[in-house]
Amino acid sequence: MVEKVKCFVTSSKEDAPAFAIRADTDESVFIPQHIAEMLQLEEMDTVMCLIAENKIQPDKTPWYAQKVKRIDDD
Repeated sequence: MVEKVKCFVTSSKEDAPAFAIRADTDESVFIPQHIAEMLQLEEMDTVMCLIAENKIQPDKTPWYAQKVKRIDDD
């Protein structure tokens, strides 16, 4: 099942994936490196994500971002 959720970037480093938390549940979201680099994500950015259950490491990061769009949080 895929969900569309607002997230806040909590960790973003060069040459690495990024991580965020869901605004609604505070659960962790894995953002693949190629997406993080393409959007030049930085900590505290607000993004809208299409997420699915993380089947690789669900105990560490329960959600996996399939698509990400930067949004303004005014």
